[in-house]
Amino acid sequence: MRAACAGSARTLSAVAAEIVALLDQGMRHLAAAHPDTPTAVCLSGGADSSVIASYTRRHFPHAAAYSYSFGDEQLSEDAAAAQNIASHLGMPFCLVRANPQDLLDALPHAVLHGQDWRDFNVHAALVNELLAAAIAANHPRGALVFTGDLMNEFLADYTPVTYADTLYYRLPNIPPERLRIHLTRGVQTGDREVGVFAAHGLTVVQPYSWAAAELLALPEPVTKPLLIADLARGSLPNGTLYRPKIRAQIGDRTAHTGILPQLLQVGIEQQSLEDHFRRTLGIRSPAELHRTIRGGIHQPPPLTSAEGDK
Repeated sequence: MRAACAGSARTLSAVAAEIVALLDQGMRHLAAAHPDTPTAVCLSGGADSSVIASYTRRHFPHAAAYSYSFGDEQLSEDAAAAQNIASHLGMPFCLVRANPQDLLDALPHAVLHGQDWRDFNVHAALVNELLAAAIAANHPRGALVFTGDLMNEFLADYTPVTYADTLYYRLPNIPPERLRIHLTRGVQTGDREVGVFAAHGLTVVQPYSWAAAELLALPEPVTKPLLIADLARGSLPNGTLYRPKIRAQIGDRTAHTGILPQLLQVGIEQQSLEDHFRRTLGIRSPAELHRTIRGGIHQPPPLTSAEGDK
């Protein structure tokens, strides 16, 4: 038998147990503080949001699940998976459909309230804008909205994608442990969730942020399916934790119905998003735009001497 030494690395299961305790503690606190507040959870069909849905269902029995799907015909694979998970958890399921015009109509709001111009974050903000509008329509006096966001940053669970022979959403070529820090810091340079939902009078809750220190302390390599399985505690349907997720930004397996291809087909690419952001915020030049981010964090422009004397 091998003795455990003080200061030795914690096992994945031990860290997962700490995260479980933090998730339950945070949920209990919010349930006690908001016993009568309408509650929703954004359910993408992937493992991260499914775990949060299971905790939300446990602590907020009347919560409803909201999922996005492109088009008016067949459900996307992710939306179908989300519907199955909601049914398994006994949650009402609300499907938010969008067509190409809906995406274009939502784009100005996503850019403005998401406070970003980079394609991945704008595309994510578009999904959230559509979900937020639907939730706010059902709850005009406000609601708590739980999401599975941030886990991908904490564990660097992102991969670039190819569309029309072009690679999008490139990641820095740095070691995984540094990439996790880089991506986590990058969350501070956009407002794709909190800002977008807040603009509709909704309060977004990102439970994985409660365990940020624990998640970032996990040593590489991180076996995400095992971690997620420990967090789920047997609450989800078989296969959920290992099902490959097709991001809403990409669409179906042939990448024709997602936000990325839909915007590209009408000429809205990275430069277009940057130009739109600068016009919206009154930023005069690309150089001025990029000076607003320093050390990975949005910074206000330096005060002039006249402004500093006010």
